[in-house]
Amino acid sequence: MNSMDNKQAASLIEKWIPYYEMDEPEAWERDEYPSVKNACKAMRLAIQVLRGKPAAGEAQLKEAAKQLEQFLEEHYLDDPDEWEKENVAFVQQVLNAIQYTIIFLKK
Repeated sequence: MNSMDNKQAASLIEKWIPYYEMDEPEAWERDEYPSVKNACKAMRLAIQVLRGKPAAGEAQLKEAAKQLEQFLEEHYLDDPDEWEKENVAFVQQVLNAIQYTIIFLKK
């Protein structure tokens, strides 16, 4: 895959939200959804920032980066053995996009 850029990262994360049903509380166990909802908010904030829209202060950006890091760990996106085989390429792209975004938000 070519190097990630802001536009590509924003687009991939934007596609991931509905794919992973992050806006659908009924798709999740009641105790799981609060963390998914927080990660979704962090992703939406990151999308705005990646697209050059001033969306938050430094503290909010750092918190969004933290939420994204937790999301990767909690949902095993950083573990290819956990991915469904038919989705490997897309999940790998999203993982790269989120990792790129975490670094971007911490700058």
